[in-house]
Amino acid sequence: MKTVKNFSGESQIAYQQSDIERLKQEGVLTKAQDLWLEEFRRQGAEDRGTCCGGKGIEICYIGPRKRHYEYANLIQCPTGQGNLSAAESVGPAIEYLKSKGIECKYNDGWMD
Repeated sequence: MKTVKNFSGESQIAYQQSDIERLKQEGVLTKAQDLWLEEFRRQGAEDRGTCCGGKGIEICYIGPRKRHYEYANLIQCPTGQGNLSAAESVGPAIEYLKSKGIECKYNDGWMD
């Protein structure tokens, strides 16, 4: 992880590729995606809402040899295309990631 300045001049944590690889090896990302899918199914697996692409859980990311960070999806949405269903079922996954100390938020993607 690297501390970077955001556009307001405040410090924030940006994840690097090595951090993401470590989370993959530890199984944290798979567990979060499984929790998301499990909650979606628990809620009835209805594909409701606007068809959106790029939905997922995002983090502040700084790539190799980059000077500025960007927001990037850490976990792609495992549910259908509807943004309402995705947003309503993402909670357990985000709570799990935050319990592991990962700063993240839901990204609703873009309308398709």
